[in-house]
Amino acid sequence: MAEEPKTFRFSKVIQKHKLPAILLAALLTLAALTVLVRLAWAWFAGAEYPSVTVTEQNGVYDLTGITDLDKTVIRLFPGKSYYPGVYLTPENVDTAVPESIDRYAELRTDYLSQSFVLRLPDNSTVYNLTFTLSGRHAMCVYVNGSLTAKTGEPGTTKQTTEVWENNISFNASAVNGKMEIILHSAQFYHAKRGASLAGLSLSNGRTASDPFAFDRIKGMAAAGALLCAAVLLLGIYLLLSHKRVTLYFALACVVMALRECLQSQAWTYFHINGKLSFMLEYLSVVLLTVFLSLYLGQYATGRFLRGVQYTAIAGSCVYGICVLFGDSIFYTSVLVYYQILLVLCIVPGIAGLFWNMRRPTKEQAAAIYGIAVFFLAALSDILMYSDIFGDGPNAPISEMAMLVYVLAQTVSLFLMNNRLLAEARQAEEKLETEKNALETLNRMKTEFLGNVSHELKTPLTVMSGYAQTTKLLVQQPDTLEAAEVSRRMTLISSEAERLSLMVGQILDVTRMEEGRMVMEPVRCYVDEIIHTAVETHYPILNENQNRLDIRIESEISAVHADPARISQVIVNLISNAVRFTENGLITVSARREGSNIAVCVEDTGTGIDPQRLPRIFERFSPKQKSGGSQDTGTGLGLYICKHIVEQHGGVIWIKSEEGHGTSVLFTLPVLY
Repeated sequence: MAEEPKTFRFSKVIQKHKLPAILLAALLTLAALTVLVRLAWAWFAGAEYPSVTVTEQNGVYDLTGITDLDKTVIRLFPGKSYYPGVYLTPENVDTAVPESIDRYAELRTDYLSQSFVLRLPDNSTVYNLTFTLSGRHAMCVYVNGSLTAKTGEPGTTKQTTEVWENNISFNASAVNGKMEIILHSAQFYHAKRGASLAGLSLSNGRTASDPFAFDRIKGMAAAGALLCAAVLLLGIYLLLSHKRVTLYFALACVVMALRECLQSQAWTYFHINGKLSFMLEYLSVVLLTVFLSLYLGQYATGRFLRGVQYTAIAGSCVYGICVLFGDSIFYTSVLVYYQILLVLCIVPGIAGLFWNMRRPTKEQAAAIYGIAVFFLAALSDILMYSDIFGDGPNAPISEMAMLVYVLAQTVSLFLMNNRLLAEARQAEEKLETEKNALETLNRMKTEFLGNVSHELKTPLTVMSGYAQTTKLLVQQPDTLEAAEVSRRMTLISSEAERLSLMVGQILDVTRMEEGRMVMEPVRCYVDEIIHTAVETHYPILNENQNRLDIRIESEISAVHADPARISQVIVNLISNAVRFTENGLITVSARREGSNIAVCVEDTGTGIDPQRLPRIFERFSPKQKSGGSQDTGTGLGLYICKHIVEQHGGVIWIKSEEGHGTSVLFTLPVLY
């Protein structure tokens, strides 16, 4: 028969290699985000700010040859207009000596001045000018000898400087076809980046627009999405799960929203002090690391991952203290060490998490995807802020990856909480079932105690009555009949034996539940145990004139068992058969069946109610009436028999048809 050709199924491959498929999806997502960011960057740079490069000639930018100045970007490169550590005024601009630098990277000063002249074609046009610097600065602008615009307070020391925005926008007109511009800028808060040279965008006033509107709107939209996710997660935490991981991620979303506002121009809407916003931006990194470490701790199993988690949290707390109580120059200078620590924690930590979740569930798959996207982008972010990469299109990637991460983690938390709710409902249903079972058991136990008290009282009453009447007969020798005395003594002995069996059953159940029922197995033969049990107990147990038939296979094999306990089983089964059989036949048989000895006690009695059969081997199982009389006994006999047989490695079961008798069978392993 030819084999069926194997067909390739993509779904099976993904199911088999789930973790690599998830990581590949994360890499493709990052690639897509990178392409999207670069395209968006190019579009906005070209559509919103068409670039025109004008060469400086002795501090003059001649724009008279440009017919369309609407939204034109003029890039001011370092040249003769650069004055480090000096604040020019309209009075001293002609006497000041500028400096020149070959590369922008060589620029490092806490405050500076820029001076240049714009030659414009029209004196009547009101132009909109926007200066943009790298990072938050204090700035002021003089146009044609007058202070025209100001943001923050430029000073010569950190104490006298108040930073605000990284851009300043204003309107101005040319005088005699030119604008003489002096720009002051100061930045004392970063160890690596001081005051920087400004880029200039210029447009006519009629079409002037905020060049940072898109950045602000983007920041607000991202922050709004993150806050919505935080509210959703807080609702899940408060109303449904009460799982701390949900709370940790909700707080992480709040911090991410704050950081998004601080990194974009959106923070200026809230009129936050520049120094405070600078500190909050760095502090947000610390808080974000702590909350994400706590959140990811749910997947951290083992000493290694726990060590990575605690290291990241401890390092973040130390750096957070530096940010809160240290000088900005200090905590920006040690930032590189904190970044190195994060990289050393992120790389092995994420690798360890992925190894632990190499066969992920649905909720883990969503978490892995989000973690991979976010932390790969975070590494890129760290490298970017370390000046390994340039600015530009790299910056927005981490922001967009953050939203992808939040979405993936929200899905993961939703799936987790949904699973927890399902488990809670199952647990509730299980508890309700167990409660009902306990109530039933308690009711049965109450009934059992009532029955036992009655059953124990009955033989005692019988024995007491016969003993009193026998005593009277003995005191009257003339009426004494030996046969009558013998009958009554036999009845007393029978009731005493029945009482002993009931007390023994109660004690056996107590020993079983406490684990104190000890078996003492030895090499023995079932036929000998049966004969001994019948000879000892059947004459006492048989009150209903039943016939007994013993059928034992010849040369039956030996078993490894406790003879006393096996005899107890046989006596209990015969006792049950006698109670429900009158003038009938009781058969005890034993035969070899494979590797077991099968013993059967069969009667021709009333049989068992079919509704009672499923619970026949339970404790306190309800007793049935037979022949108009209540079954005598404790209801524990079959429960004890089942325990004894199973302790010997055998099984016990019942076959019964109401009105046609009952067969109880059990097996014992053969001794080889």
